[in-house]
Amino acid sequence: VGLKVIQPSADGEAARVFEERFLAEARIAAALQHPGIVVVHDVGRDPATGTLWIALELLRGQTLAELAAAGPLDWRTALVLVAQVARALHHAHRQGVVHRDVKPANVVVLPTGEAKVMDFGIARLESARQRLTTTGQFIGTPLYTAPEQAKTEDVDGRADIFSLAAVAYTLLAGHAAFMAPTIPGIVHRVVYEEPHPLSRLVRGVPDDVERVLARAL
Repeated sequence: VGLKVIQPSADGEAARVFEERFLAEARIAAALQHPGIVVVHDVGRDPATGTLWIALELLRGQTLAELAAAGPLDWRTALVLVAQVARALHHAHRQGVVHRDVKPANVVVLPTGEAKVMDFGIARLESARQRLTTTGQFIGTPLYTAPEQAKTEDVDGRADIFSLAAVAYTLLAGHAAFMAPTIPGIVHRVVYEEPHPLSRLVRGVPDDVERVLARAL
């Protein structure tokens, strides 16, 4: 197994909120049983130190971020991986769970070619009454964050679809769709601009692929 632990550097209320997020991640992830989602085996607290931990399926492979660092992927290879992630997210959405941080670093590709989604740490149940983020707090990774999330509005499964399309764009083009020199610049592009069409950047990508990504973005 792999162990994920949390040792809050803050005390008091901040530590309590951190602990709530950690336990929420464990409960959400443990409830999602799908071949494309990392398995959560157990959760607990070390009695000697008070450290919270989650025991996860140990994954040996490369993240999509590592694969993308080597340059653009062939569109067929990229879409096989993206389709696997889409099925995993679809399962989560049917359970009322939105991941909210879909990015290349949160997807591991095993030597068998299987893709697995990790880290539901900022996911929330759509039906949950209590949110674990304070009003107006931005959570997520700007390069892959949906416009409504960047504006700290309510999100649903469509935000994950946007993020997955942004991941697919990165795999195909070799760079992120909304790249900018600063975080405010990235957020501005996500909210107000369209990415450059793939056909201008990559040869041989079918029109249908470009159309699907444009719709998802």
